[in-house]
Amino acid sequence: MKQHLSIAAIISGRFSSFVAPSNKAPASPAPGGPAPILKNPPPPAKQEAEPHSRAGLVWSPGFWDYVDGWYVWEAGHWELARTDQHYLKPGWQKVIHGWKLQRGEWRVTTVNFIRNGAKAKEQEELSGQQYDPLAAFR
Repeated sequence: MKQHLSIAAIISGRFSSFVAPSNKAPASPAPGGPAPILKNPPPPAKQEAEPHSRAGLVWSPGFWDYVDGWYVWEAGHWELARTDQHYLKPGWQKVIHGWKLQRGEWRVTTVNFIRNGAKAKEQEELSGQQYDPLAAFR
């Protein structure tokens, strides 16, 4: 009898990965996925001393992130400034059914950014030279 139970346990363990996944939504979405809408507001933001401005850098303030059913404080950090782009700071927004996290992101402010990217790509194709990441080691 004991031998039958152990064989059944091995077989069930071996085939447990074939069980259909539940329809329950995950507590936090995959990185880059849509942010969940929460019914309760996040805790008040922690007071961080905003550092003095620096050339070529943009300060991104800290915010409460929502990870696996818990609020986790993400400390502020510096972002490299980008030409023709504007940085939207992270924070929570009140929406119709609750609260939604808006992560920090860069937005294009001018059409020149798109045009300059297309010109650079054309010049790269015309030059025929390709970037060799291993050139320094040869």
